Amino acid sequence: MKSVRKPAVFYVVLVLAIFAVFALSGCSGSKEAGGGNEGGKVNLVFWSHQADAFIKSYRAIIDRYEKDHPNVKIEFQNFPYDVYNQKLKASFSAKNPPDIAEVFGTWVPEYSKNGLLAEVPDGAAKKNEFYEAPLGGYMHDDKLYGLPMEYNIENGGMLIHPQMFKDKGLSYPPATWPELVEAAKKLTVAEGGNLKVKGFDFVSSDNITFTFLSFILQQKGEYWGENGHVNFQTPEAIKAMTALKELIVGDKVADLTTFGGQLDTSDYFFKGGAAMTYRGPWTIASGLDSYKVNDFDYVPVPSFTSEPPVFAAESGWGLVVSQKSKHAKEAWDFINYLTSKEQLRQWNLDTFTVPAKKEVAEDPEFVKENPYMKTSIDILQHGRWIGPVWDRDYLFKQINDNFQLMVAGKTTVEDGLRKIEEAVNASQDQHK
Repeated sequence: MKSVRKPAVFYVVLVLAIFAVFALSGCSGSKEAGGGNEGGKVNLVFWSHQADAFIKSYRAIIDRYEKDHPNVKIEFQNFPYDVYNQKLKASFSAKNPPDIAEVFGTWVPEYSKNGLLAEVPDGAAKKNEFYEAPLGGYMHDDKLYGLPMEYNIENGGMLIHPQMFKDKGLSYPPATWPELVEAAKKLTVAEGGNLKVKGFDFVSSDNITFTFLSFILQQKGEYWGENGHVNFQTPEAIKAMTALKELIVGDKVADLTTFGGQLDTSDYFFKGGAAMTYRGPWTIASGLDSYKVNDFDYVPVPSFTSEPPVFAAESGWGLVVSQKSKHAKEAWDFINYLTSKEQLRQWNLDTFTVPAKKEVAEDPEFVKENPYMKTSIDILQHGRWIGPVWDRDYLFKQINDNFQLMVAGKTTVEDGLRKIEEAVNASQDQHK
């Protein structure tokens, strides 16, 4: 599932070419948007990205809905993840979007601010049903333009190998940040100048950024300034980035050798390459299903400070309705059905995703059926929406690129943070 977790912006020629083709021709051989009425039935077109677990669960829910609503036919189509966002943009540009679209939360502002999405009926009441962090991306001018199905949490929990702790005579899990660092040092195994086993692997494009932002919040700091600008010149930001750099340069419990490679950090963990790996709960499924590993656990990452483990999170996958849909009422009825407690609970279980809806997450039966989720469920109330980032990929790239320069000693933490801030704020201004 890791290959479909995150949205990506593709500027390469291939995707631009695909975008152009979609814009001109749409999806050949199938009805695009705005399902009509055939045989007295309301036809709704529903698009999603391709992910086996997602598709299987959607189809099951659609079958149940159509059985209870014989007057509605849902034409479900899914597209390769790598081109799905561009496909959506092309359909909206051509004024031929689907009635219902699965979207990633960070995509939504581009559509909502341009009046392309239908507002959620009774949105004010609906907002209270979901956690703040996953809801953030679906909000615009205090109005709700979609419902999140998952809480896209990438931090707060980590994969650990209990046996590695036992072999070193260490208690687990570590209760404080200093305890985690000390344990990581003892668990690291180096051979010939290379790390055979990383004590604490946090070096992924997502976790570097999310850990940095969360460390700021856990110091009671903020990273948003005025006029939609980020502020990374604060003492909290400097201390946070310095601590991350020290894990590699001073503590030597991780390195950059696998950063940007084909495998995820969780893959290396399940191959025995790390004692602790800071990663989202979605990686658990890979260990259980792909690697057939079960001698691991998923435990809380202690707060950087004595404050609660506040963390930043994006809005994950959810559903929206096109403003141009001729059957918005029926479209929202289906979304309300899918996001009802019973249906959404099953979808979260099927897709191994963290619930965005409070009554699903707070149901003891959910954790009983999926005990690996307990660590994430226990901290959902501490999540903060990452904020109004217009180009998510650019923000993450700037932080990751400059972090590598800091680790290599090619720039100082202070200069690196200043470069990140300047680049990101310039990008923010372009979207105003």
